[in-house]
Amino acid sequence: MSVLELTAVSKRFGGLQALSDISLSVSPGEVLGLIGPNGAGKSTLVSCITGVLRIDGGAIRFGDRDIQRMPQHRRARGGIARTFQKVRLADQLTVYENVAAGLASHWFARASGWASVFQPLSAGGIAQSVNRTLERVGLTDVSGAVVKSLPFGRRHFVEIARAIVSEPKLLLLDEPATGLTEDERERLAALVQGIAAAGCAQLLIEHDLELVGRLCHRVTVINQGHHIFTGTPAMAQSEPEVIRAYLGMNQLIGGGSDDARR
Repeated sequence: MSVLELTAVSKRFGGLQALSDISLSVSPGEVLGLIGPNGAGKSTLVSCITGVLRIDGGAIRFGDRDIQRMPQHRRARGGIARTFQKVRLADQLTVYENVAAGLASHWFARASGWASVFQPLSAGGIAQSVNRTLERVGLTDVSGAVVKSLPFGRRHFVEIARAIVSEPKLLLLDEPATGLTEDERERLAALVQGIAAAGCAQLLIEHDLELVGRLCHRVTVINQGHHIFTGTPAMAQSEPEVIRAYLGMNQLIGGGSDDARR
């Protein structure tokens, strides 16, 4: 069974048809790339999946449940996590506190304000989850650092850590490689592969097409709100409609072996 299945999803903003009949699915342990030109509708689609936006037509299923009318907080509690195109963190709090906040919707359903979120942080289960995640993402050495003191790249990893600390079933990554150094990019690749190996489904929006080719089992391409292709990165290289929509994609997608994408 797919973790996520979208069927003919549509979204309109006034006279603008932002999404039209978008269908895709993501399976456990799969990394599905969602790619297309700027303005194609990728971030709008993520907002529909998380419940920030309500769809105007179609269906969204998460596991065996229809979630299109489910509020955002219930989707998060059910196992959908995301990162953002522009990193969103509590800059005045520490790395540890930011990551712990990723457990708030699961452990403290009625928490009101930071004080009630962090009041029981001494609980062994929470500390264990946060510390394990910090180690997994490579942030143990800056656990007590205030987030605003960190360089840009490390903030990206704090946001990923916050997203995965609750062990989601589905992780939505919105351009996670933006602004990373080459070393950080390689760390990101290893992290995404490790998350997939643990069975988490991932939807990866990314303009770094070499990275997409290495990490993604399949790619879905959208353009001007329309689905134009789903298949392997290798197949996308020779798809005329993809090439027309995303000039140069046939030369840029790739870089990974078949073994790396299994």
